[in-house]
Amino acid sequence: MPPPDRYNTGYNVGVGGAVVDDGRLLLVRRSSRRGRGNWQIPGGFVEQNETMELAVVREVEEEAGVKTTVQGVLGIRNRYDEEGGNSLYIVMLLSRQSGEPNPDMKEVDRAEYFTLAEIQALEQISPVNIEVAKRALSKDHRMLCAQTIEQVNRGSYTLFIG
Repeated sequence: MPPPDRYNTGYNVGVGGAVVDDGRLLLVRRSSRRGRGNWQIPGGFVEQNETMELAVVREVEEEAGVKTTVQGVLGIRNRYDEEGGNSLYIVMLLSRQSGEPNPDMKEVDRAEYFTLAEIQALEQISPVNIEVAKRALSKDHRMLCAQTIEQVNRGSYTLFIG
């Protein structure tokens, strides 16, 4: 039975991919109207027919050309405002599998790996992305790890647990 309609309005789910490679974090620079010039981890919205893990892997590859796998949930940001409604943003730690940063030139015009010192020196980066960088590049990620669970007559799902 689907959830009641009142639970499916005014809410969006976004994902961000913290891709760490050789002690550096992948960032992209937004070129679209909203957020133009801002550096952030690659990401976007979860589509109706995908899980958050599929969405973050897709978004990182679309925006930055890097193929990845999910390690776990690094953090969650939630906010509400009149214009955007209720917004949930899940930050996932990812491992690079292949590919080098290559911006899509639609949503982003640059894609590069940065050290924490380089990130902190960027002019246009949000406090949220600086905090993500600190955690992603630390030795102790303290993340929720992905675990596949099989449920009789319901298939499998992913549980993120510490």
